[in-house]
Amino acid sequence: MRDDIAIVGMACRFPGALNVNQYWRLLMAPRPQFGTVPDTRWRRAALFSDDPRDASAAYTDTMALLPDVGRFDAEHYGMPPRRARLLDPQHRLLIDLAREAIQDAGWEAGGFDREETSVITALTESGYRQLSTMGIRMRQLAGGEFGARATGAGWPETVGAVDDLHGSSVAGLLLNMGPNTVSSVFGLHGESFALDSACSGGLTAVANAVYALRAGRCRIALAGGAQLILTPDLLVGLCRIGALSRTGRCLPFGAQADGFVLGEGAGLLVLRPLADAQAAGDRVYAVIRGVGAANDGAVPGGMRPQAAGQLRALRRAYRDAGLAPDSVGYLEAHGTGTEVGDPVERDALRQLRAGWHSPAHLGAVKAVLGHSLAAAGMAGLIKTVLAVHRGVIPPQPPFEPAEPAALRAAGLVVPRAPTEWGGAGQPRRAGVSAFGFGGMGVHLVVEERPTPLAADPGPAAAAPAERGER
Repeated sequence: MRDDIAIVGMACRFPGALNVNQYWRLLMAPRPQFGTVPDTRWRRAALFSDDPRDASAAYTDTMALLPDVGRFDAEHYGMPPRRARLLDPQHRLLIDLAREAIQDAGWEAGGFDREETSVITALTESGYRQLSTMGIRMRQLAGGEFGARATGAGWPETVGAVDDLHGSSVAGLLLNMGPNTVSSVFGLHGESFALDSACSGGLTAVANAVYALRAGRCRIALAGGAQLILTPDLLVGLCRIGALSRTGRCLPFGAQADGFVLGEGAGLLVLRPLADAQAAGDRVYAVIRGVGAANDGAVPGGMRPQAAGQLRALRRAYRDAGLAPDSVGYLEAHGTGTEVGDPVERDALRQLRAGWHSPAHLGAVKAVLGHSLAAAGMAGLIKTVLAVHRGVIPPQPPFEPAEPAALRAAGLVVPRAPTEWGGAGQPRRAGVSAFGFGGMGVHLVVEERPTPLAADPGPAAAAPAERGER
């Protein structure tokens, strides 16, 4: 059996929940965290349009955003304020979450093996980079590089008002510098890299951390993902492919589902081999038993999800865990609420559970947080870990299922209220999925932490049994 990996620390930022405890409270009384894009991000009036012919406009202005994304206490980390200002806010967010996750693991006051600690994070894109290089694009426009020259009496002043790109700011524009800056700030000497598998990125980062820990390439890993939406490019682009909800709702597997709400968020885990965590006396939230990943392969256009590809990832995870698919009592779905994605995922789950009879609850946190892309898998994973740890399955917000008969046939039940989760003599187990644009899918099998073995009572304590007092 492969080594089990313990989750010993967690930290997160999601809309309506700035830490793990707030996140759990939100999950237990779920309210969608959706609202109108504020003018502090970009001017809504300049970008919102119902005209489908307007290729540079968005038909929705509803998102799920984090507050105060520019806030960062550089002094706390001994970082010069100028350097901090030149970092991508996603990098600053990862630094804060790394500190909080290490604190949550109980290691801030004491030491831990920094020599063998890796940092693996998902970062898909950087709106900060686009903003920081705006002056270059404007000069290209003024020079006619994209066609006719940009002219006008105020154009030179507009170009001059855009911040210049400084040599010291280049490092803050590179995605790999997110995890590398975390390693630098905390003096960590294991592997440190960023990866991108789109919407499955966070779980891909965790999967790679599990692989590294199992292979002995590190003894501790910080793994997760972050997503901030600092420019409207993604909003407009996702509107162009019809992925975003026109009604400002996200209803995974719902009869009225019409797409997802674009969101932000970040989550980071502290991982180590279970044996090491037990030897150190760490508090263990849960254990990662199995990891499965797969790509859809040859797909026309490369963007349409395939049930066969998702099923590969699911089956590989349960094979890796050495468990039957019906041994899990909860499944956290990718659940985008799209007309294309939901039926495909529902079909993959139906095939996974064919021939198995134990029921499982089904949830999808995008109904509350929207879709935070590279961080979406972390939202689902942290939710699931908390459910396994606390023995309660959070409810879904009210909705009408699109195919209730199909859910029943797969033995899947949507929780409508917080549901006590007993083990029935077995450890609580759950599965978590994330599927990315391009076909990369990941599924993790999470299990309740092992019950500590009772200490050997010794010969003296065994004396009553020797007298027949059983």
